[in-house]
Amino acid sequence: MDQDLLDLLQEKRQRAQATAQQPGVDWDERRRTYVAAVGELYDRVQEMLNEPIAQQFIRLQRRPKSLTETFIGTYAIDDLLLQIGDEQVRVSPRGRNVAGATGRVDVIGERGEATLIAQPGGRWSFIAARQPVLHAVDFDEAALAQVLRLVMRD
Repeated sequence: MDQDLLDLLQEKRQRAQATAQQPGVDWDERRRTYVAAVGELYDRVQEMLNEPIAQQFIRLQRRPKSLTETFIGTYAIDDLLLQIGDEQVRVSPRGRNVAGATGRVDVIGERGEATLIAQPGGRWSFIAARQPVLHAVDFDEAALAQVLRLVMRD
């Protein structure tokens, strides 16, 4: 066997053995944490909209879906549907494995989409701008209004 090939294979074997001795990533825990964070986000949205829901301006509904991610696998999670007048806005989880965040949820309406990201400590932020630099704002009632204006038709 070629010595270069043999050296490469031995090096890979040694790295694999060293990695196996280190504690790995708990993908099940990451999935559970993300699903719980999305549920908390939905509860928060519902709390923000309690008054319009009580007045029947808005109807909320959760609809299950499957999401598949590398390393995490396929799992069940809910979309949140907001029926506002004759429009529907869908809050749809996109995944846990997101660069720079601990999860992502898209808000989709007839006019466009907006992105919410989960951050450490249970915080959610709205991506207000991506260019020239990423600008995220805390997700609160003002941000929810901004998101709805962005995704819903005039």
